[in-house]
Amino acid sequence: MKICIISGPHRPGKCGISDYVDILDNELTNRKYITQRSLIESPNDFFLISKDLPEADFYIIQFAPYSFSSSGYSGNSILQFASALSEKKVIVNFHEIWIGTYPKAKWKESLIGWKQKREILKFLELIKPNKIHSTNAAAIDRLKKEGVNAEFMYLFGNIPYSTKEGAPSNSRNLKVAFFGTLYESFPYELLGHTLSQIAELLATKIELRIIGRQRDRNSLSKLIKMGEDKAFLICETKELSPDEISQELQASSIGVSTTPFDIIGKSGATAAMLEHGLPILSYDDGDTPKESLFVSEHFEEQTFLLNDALNIKRIIEFIKKPKKVFCDGVAHTTDKMLETIS
Repeated sequence: MKICIISGPHRPGKCGISDYVDILDNELTNRKYITQRSLIESPNDFFLISKDLPEADFYIIQFAPYSFSSSGYSGNSILQFASALSEKKVIVNFHEIWIGTYPKAKWKESLIGWKQKREILKFLELIKPNKIHSTNAAAIDRLKKEGVNAEFMYLFGNIPYSTKEGAPSNSRNLKVAFFGTLYESFPYELLGHTLSQIAELLATKIELRIIGRQRDRNSLSKLIKMGEDKAFLICETKELSPDEISQELQASSIGVSTTPFDIIGKSGATAAMLEHGLPILSYDDGDTPKESLFVSEHFEEQTFLLNDALNIKRIIEFIKKPKKVFCDGVAHTTDKMLETIS
């Protein structure tokens, strides 16, 4: 079977969707599927691909508005592209959808989002995909409110399990891992309070492990200030290899995802921490109705909201258990995707 994966520009190490596609492509190739990629560097590329559509048995579109266009919408080109694929077998996988559909959205975000929503809904109407998937609760909730039947597709982690020996450590501190994007709006003070309570109940010290490079210096400054105010130990690693990151995660006891809980499913870094068996502290910012929130059922018992004070005892109970074995998320997602295709 030939599978064509269509996504935005290829920027490995700098774009989560690029890393996702690389890993998925490699897994499919290992399973003897023939894969081909079409990259959308600008909206004009939709015109070019429409005129010379690659031959494939199935097309999988990794959709994120700003991945295809710096403005967030692509105009007539993406609609022509949809028409060209309308008689083909297609899966659309939404990593992100339109912006501005949350309670505190600024008017400019809402206006841009309104234009994006019109374009996306028209795109789906023209392309008539066999399946529509999304990686996160927020997108699924918003799509369903527009009458679009979108199903959850787990986004696997971007760090494979390392069997190499890590550097020995005599530290008895409770290591708390931060891996992936740090969001400035995250309640760092509440996190500090929660970690202090955990440390007190366990009679240990907290060691914050900030893994890999961080692009947002404001968010990093907030995290470091919180750690200093609470007298936590703080360690920033340099940019690390996947093996080194895996060793860091294996040595940690807790992971923190500053990605809002309703979109936590689109974070490959959070998925990597979950797959390594870490309990994850997250935060519900209220942008998506509670009844629409969820995480992958495999990780429900590993995910704890800072909003719930009762979770402190549950977190401690989880930490005291033997760490869960590594979960091969890549294999799981590929199996589910191939089931959809077949």
